[in-house]
Amino acid sequence: MGHLFKYVTAKTGKLILKHRSLRWSTPALLNDPFDIQFLLQLRCDLKRVRAMALEKSWQHHYGELLNKPLNDIGRLVRFARANDAYTPRDRAEFEKDEAPTIDECIAKTMTGLPRLAAELVQIHFANSKIFCLSDLATSIPMWSYYAQNHTGIVLRFTDDTFNNPLKRAQRVEYVEHMPSIFDDDSFSEFLAGYGNMEPRKIMDAIIYTKSRQWAHEHEWRVYSGDGRSTTAPYEDCPFGANELDAVIFGIRTTQRDRTAVIRMIKDRYQHAELLQATANPNEYDLTIS
Repeated sequence: MGHLFKYVTAKTGKLILKHRSLRWSTPALLNDPFDIQFLLQLRCDLKRVRAMALEKSWQHHYGELLNKPLNDIGRLVRFARANDAYTPRDRAEFEKDEAPTIDECIAKTMTGLPRLAAELVQIHFANSKIFCLSDLATSIPMWSYYAQNHTGIVLRFTDDTFNNPLKRAQRVEYVEHMPSIFDDDSFSEFLAGYGNMEPRKIMDAIIYTKSRQWAHEHEWRVYSGDGRSTTAPYEDCPFGANELDAVIFGIRTTQRDRTAVIRMIKDRYQHAELLQATANPNEYDLTIS
């Protein structure tokens, strides 16, 4: 990964440098109202899922067994097969017997998912703490939004230090639609007895997925669960001095703010570089030098 960047106003930047701490926030404080606050969807072709589930279930009962993790349905099927508990049925009899069960499972999943998704968002993630950065230091909109119209600064952090939380940073995925908890194939396998809803996969989808409208931010984030306090809306956490390895001044950073930042860098972060963003005279682009 190498470097990640934090766009801040000059005022905030000076506080960060002075106290050597960074603010980790809960979802309610983030500027995107959907950030870790959206409900997972079930976006499937249910008619196709039903047909696929019947085919896979037929194979599970009487045909090829797949070497995949089993859910409760699958364990019952395997137990019955191992003990020759199934009365032989032709395909038509099988579908007549099994289709109502599959239909009921689909209906229960469709009914229960909104409650499950709401509980995840409202309870599990309500006090989660995350720290957001970017892998791009030359974003004109980011300098405008987060660095007060280019009057602020960008802090450049490295993950190349001991016990650095940035080693756990993950790239945000930008998507057109809210993630679906299943696709057609995985939902049909679930109904046929294979696999479960994967908690880690579900959590990652909620934490590291945002609307494509935010793609210009090139965001990476570090997630820390509820942090050290399970109720605080944010935490100001110290960082190692060597984790900050450069400060980038904006095109419009005032001389007063520049002087104050340079003084703190020389006093507290002698190893850090001092860099300048400049406007490219021939392109809509910034150069860091």
